[in-house]
Amino acid sequence: MSLQAPPQFKVKPMGLLQISTVIVLSVAFLAFASSFGDIVRGLAMGKPKNRWGHFAERIAIFIRNVFNHEKLLRQPIPGIIHFIIFWGFVILTLGTFEWFYHGLSGGGDFERFLGATGYGYFVFSQDFFNAFVFVGVAFALYRRIFVKPKRMADNSWKSSADAYFILSMIWGLNLTNLLANAVHIHNGVDAFATWKPVANWLAGFFPEGELSANVFYTFWWAHLAIVLGFLNYLPFSKHFHVMMAAPNVWFAKTEPRGRLSKLNLEDETVVKFGAEKAEELSWKNMLDSYACTECGRCNEFCPTATTHKALRPKSLMINLRATVTERKPILLKLAGHGVVLPADDAALAKLSDSERAIYAKDLVPDTYSDEVVWDCTTCGACVEACPVMIDHVDSIVEMRRALVLNKGSNPEEATNAFRNWESSSNPWGFNEGSRQEWLFEKGVPKYEADADFEFLYYIGCAGSFDDRNKKVVDSIVRILQVAGVKFGILGKEEKCNGETARRLGNEYLGQQMIMANKETLSRYNVRKILTSCPHCFNTLKNEYPDFGGHYEVIHHAEYIRDLLKEGRIKIDDRKISNVTYHDSCYLGRYNDIYEAPREIIEEITNAKPIEMQRSKKQGFCCGAGGGRMWLEEKTGTRINQNRADEVIESKAGTVCVACPFCMTMMSDGLKSKQREDIQVRDVSEIVAEALSSPQP
Repeated sequence: MSLQAPPQFKVKPMGLLQISTVIVLSVAFLAFASSFGDIVRGLAMGKPKNRWGHFAERIAIFIRNVFNHEKLLRQPIPGIIHFIIFWGFVILTLGTFEWFYHGLSGGGDFERFLGATGYGYFVFSQDFFNAFVFVGVAFALYRRIFVKPKRMADNSWKSSADAYFILSMIWGLNLTNLLANAVHIHNGVDAFATWKPVANWLAGFFPEGELSANVFYTFWWAHLAIVLGFLNYLPFSKHFHVMMAAPNVWFAKTEPRGRLSKLNLEDETVVKFGAEKAEELSWKNMLDSYACTECGRCNEFCPTATTHKALRPKSLMINLRATVTERKPILLKLAGHGVVLPADDAALAKLSDSERAIYAKDLVPDTYSDEVVWDCTTCGACVEACPVMIDHVDSIVEMRRALVLNKGSNPEEATNAFRNWESSSNPWGFNEGSRQEWLFEKGVPKYEADADFEFLYYIGCAGSFDDRNKKVVDSIVRILQVAGVKFGILGKEEKCNGETARRLGNEYLGQQMIMANKETLSRYNVRKILTSCPHCFNTLKNEYPDFGGHYEVIHHAEYIRDLLKEGRIKIDDRKISNVTYHDSCYLGRYNDIYEAPREIIEEITNAKPIEMQRSKKQGFCCGAGGGRMWLEEKTGTRINQNRADEVIESKAGTVCVACPFCMTMMSDGLKSKQREDIQVRDVSEIVAEALSSPQP
């Protein structure tokens, strides 16, 4: 038996097209991998942030905001334009892969994988979307050049030039693709010409006679050059959001938007808190800056930007990206030397003088002024408007924490408020012993752990000490008593919940108040809480669980709405009409409670409330959140006056609120406009006045 030699397989030698394609693709992708890898390594220098859980919720968020363009389509014209360009780009990227395959295979196409019919649909999609995206880019250019949206008015020349360059590159991709196909159709060598109506039409413009294959490959190489040039330009362009926006959406906050992160103040190894430097923000905060599209939607809805103050959320992200980019090579150099941040003197000795100067820069004041950081009302309008789910507020609070806890730097008015909270557990410094005493005189019982109470009514500082908001509390108490609800209050044992101190950056004081309050609530075995302040509501519901306090928390607007629906209170005196409603940021955007106050108004007036132009998710802040209630507004126009103008334009005779801060700010805003004829009422007050039983 003879042995046969194994068959010899001949490998077809690569042609010039294949060799050239391999070289060009290898160089381009290696260059991109290098620049992209540097950015990822730079982001990894940020503080840890767990954004890996809640998989199903992340899928839903991703589909709504990436695939469906939910936020972008709130503004239909630019939203539709972007939707066309986005999906066209996704589909045309599949065509780009075919072009890569064409070069690597020496002239092949995807018919081999899709079959004749499938390939026909594929090439039709490429032809159609090349034309569709071309038109979409034309509209985008028209809007930028002629319409000039206000939200883009502050774009720098560099940003505008970048946009025009990117749009021109997309146009180049469309044209080179169509013209390359048109050459084959003109030469009669395209079996799928009927599936390419646009390229077919363009083929008619070529001169008679067969064109050289070099003409086709001129367009083919031009297309590849634009694609690969585009790829390597992106990491240095604001349009890097093309790659970073989708991951940023995926890693969006899934916990309640109104929840601040908890600092571990007991960790003795931590010597600095908050974020003095860019890398002391979380990696997600740093990723936010790369995901920013510079669309300006955040500025459009931001109360500080609208009233001409220093803070502009778009600039916040642009400047953060510039700072991260500047620091990135230095941080990577230190990491390469095995340095664990923050760098000590020995580590800094490894840097040049210029590198040390850059490393020494702090976010405040080197990237941002004090005014930028302290202007924020933490209303969340920027976060709600952002189509790529940037958390502007989280970054601002981290910088405030660094200023207050590390440097003892904060506005003078904040120092006074801190002192009052420390001594009296309220921002005015009123005697704690007088807290809620007038309610005991009205027969409201003290909460007892073993009593048959439905809930604790947690009144908060404004309802306990502010004369105007005491009237709101009176109305709520009256409604509860008429409905026969069994509830109690804590009186002087109730403490400030710590919300505002935390948002002003004083995490130490905020946590002290939280723990003192939680201890009292635990002692009384509180499980269910009613609040009349959205700030108390948000903190007790969303932040106390981080400190071991778990309660069922209800806002008075929802509870009164339910009492009306259940018939536990009756209405027979509907004197009020012509009402608008001002959404509280912490009730609405932070906790998605929009309808309960409106349903109350409709029940009392027999008409839906008049909606102001900025309402619900796009509602405009009163200016008091984020501790701004206790700080002077020294620049631009007053936020509450801007909102008061909108109330006046609505022609309403009454503006209803469901927040003590909003009550104060709206009243002051209308007073400054000499429009005290427009009443400011809490939703509970219009119910109490319309009760069929005047006395409990």
